[in-house]
Amino acid sequence: MNIKYLLPGFSLLFVYTSVAQAEPLNNQVNLLDSEINLSDLHLESGAADQFSVNNLDHFSFTSIFNQATFASNIPADVKNEKEEKFTSVNTTAPQSSEDTKPIPTTLAQAEFTNYQTNTQSLDPVIIPNDSIAQLTNVSQLRDVQPGDWAYEALRSLVERYGCIVGYPNQTYRGNQAMTRYEFAAGLNACLQQIERLVAESEAVSREDLETLQRLTKEFETELATIAGQIDNLEGRIAFLEDHQFSTTVIMNGEVIFALADAWGGGPPGGCNFEEEEVVQEDVVDCQNAGEPETNTVLAYLARLGLQTSFTGQDRLRMFLTTGNFDNGGFTNPGSLNTNGPRLSYQAGYNNQVILDILEYRFPAFNDRVAFYASTFGFALSNVLTANSPYFDIGRGAVSRFGQLNPILRIGGAMDAGVGFDWLIADPLRLQVAYGTRNSGDPEQGFFGANHSTLGVQLLLQPTDTIVTGITYVNSYNSDGRLGTFTGSVNAESTGLWSEGRLPAVGTGLSEGGNRIGDLPAQTNAVGATLQWRLAENLTFGAWAGYTFTNFLKRIPQFRDTQGNPVDLDDKPFGNTVTYLFSLGLSDPFGREGDLFAFLFGMPPKLVDAGPTVRGLAVPFFEQVIAGEEPVEVTDNNPRLGEPGNEIFGVEDEATSLQFEFFYRFKVNDNIWITPGFFFVTNPGHIADNDTIYVGTIRTTFRF
Repeated sequence: MNIKYLLPGFSLLFVYTSVAQAEPLNNQVNLLDSEINLSDLHLESGAADQFSVNNLDHFSFTSIFNQATFASNIPADVKNEKEEKFTSVNTTAPQSSEDTKPIPTTLAQAEFTNYQTNTQSLDPVIIPNDSIAQLTNVSQLRDVQPGDWAYEALRSLVERYGCIVGYPNQTYRGNQAMTRYEFAAGLNACLQQIERLVAESEAVSREDLETLQRLTKEFETELATIAGQIDNLEGRIAFLEDHQFSTTVIMNGEVIFALADAWGGGPPGGCNFEEEEVVQEDVVDCQNAGEPETNTVLAYLARLGLQTSFTGQDRLRMFLTTGNFDNGGFTNPGSLNTNGPRLSYQAGYNNQVILDILEYRFPAFNDRVAFYASTFGFALSNVLTANSPYFDIGRGAVSRFGQLNPILRIGGAMDAGVGFDWLIADPLRLQVAYGTRNSGDPEQGFFGANHSTLGVQLLLQPTDTIVTGITYVNSYNSDGRLGTFTGSVNAESTGLWSEGRLPAVGTGLSEGGNRIGDLPAQTNAVGATLQWRLAENLTFGAWAGYTFTNFLKRIPQFRDTQGNPVDLDDKPFGNTVTYLFSLGLSDPFGREGDLFAFLFGMPPKLVDAGPTVRGLAVPFFEQVIAGEEPVEVTDNNPRLGEPGNEIFGVEDEATSLQFEFFYRFKVNDNIWITPGFFFVTNPGHIADNDTIYVGTIRTTFRF
């Protein structure tokens, strides 16, 4: 074998072999397990190493589980150099230090099921890695063609000796430069393979042995150095194994420091609280509004995750979370009084540590189906892939609306849920999830809860650069509210019918009246998502959703404003529409890992509703994530403010649009700084409301 044909095969071998012994030094300290999943933000093209739903250049349906390795099987140098790249979407379940074999991935690790952050559970997304995959056939390398001068050499190394590996995007990069140490590392890998073959009495050609003998002599010094490094790393590994936090549990975390400011919005902001005589409680009063309270804030979010595995393929995980962006942030009535300025990372926990999520995942049926169960912190997006490049609270969109399709948030903050992810065929996946609130209450239970949501999604990859999804959501609730907390109050409350009151015949509103909120409602929603890589560094994204909410019982008889009994014999209803388009430019200015993104869309808008009736609207409170104190929001809706004479069942009058820009600057493998800015026109889809502007500088630490 000619030596020049052997050389190209070693430039990539180094990446895998020279640091293989160092892996456990880093596998438990620099990753934060994902859900999302579906997060991570995978717009960075870098050296074309990405392999995920959110980076379509290298997406593959080959298997749900075929790309998985434990974090401890990923070379540390690779993780640190290119953590933005992707092999397994989510953190693999932990394994014992004695067993470092690659294992099949779990549900959270499926390359297409990117379980990403959801603001209900604040579930973080893993920092992906750029690990490399063992080859079995040279045809797996997309940048190596039969006519290439080194093709036969590579084919021999791959098929005869199995000592060549490729990048996750199925490239080899044979033109990449290397040092003598890198070559020696690759040579060492092939030597070990040949030693194994000889020990197993497998045939090895004399020509190959002579070639390797010459190379071994020429690189004797470098091979000795590598051997010494391996011995040193083995000693360090043994020390860490003896002093680690746990042999079965991985601990990791994420901390976000954010400076934020907002302006504009007067109205809908600057409102006060006054006692209302009819309901005899404090309600938002915007008729005597002052200047919105939008002072600059410095807030944080901190999360600590613990995860373990019992079989090597399953994963049990929990997160502890705290934060201090309290009182709804800029959404509270005294500030901007609308859902629009809600930031993606904010959590009003008043510095109290809470259990954020508790879940378990495991694969089945030859690793083609993965099952999921959560007893707390469930959201549809824990199972249904968001198919959004910006669903990552630490490194994605800076606004809540920009993260993912709002229909995946229907049902609000839930407790328990189950689901599965099924790889039907190479280009097609089916995902199903069901969750409820108050699942631990014996009076309601898991299947009889007053809030429950079912989601079904089909994901399809028709080409190498396109991934699309179709989603259906069915939600049952006792108050007629959507629970996305991204649209207008009118849309979220089904035209203000949610928990509204009508004067009962023979009594007035002060005695309670007919509580429409006591009537159950059902929401059906359909949505679609798309990611399309237009060019190597440019990704187009889009999603849209349409919801249909119908109360299940007819409106009881009530009195009109003249005291006459009214029998409408009708059921309240409301339909909403939402959409978003985005462009993401990865690695701008030649900076690998950076990202510039532009997002434009319409928050959920009520486009049809009825019947139109005057009554008493119950204050709309937002509790976006579990554990937060609810905050009243009104949007300065002109149909509110006159108790007993407020109009139900009227669609939004104007159109609100949101424009968002952010630049994510990668400082190093563990720190990102993201300046972001967005503005919302006609907040709450109300023409009289002034445009809202929000700016933030978000710094994310992951360890």
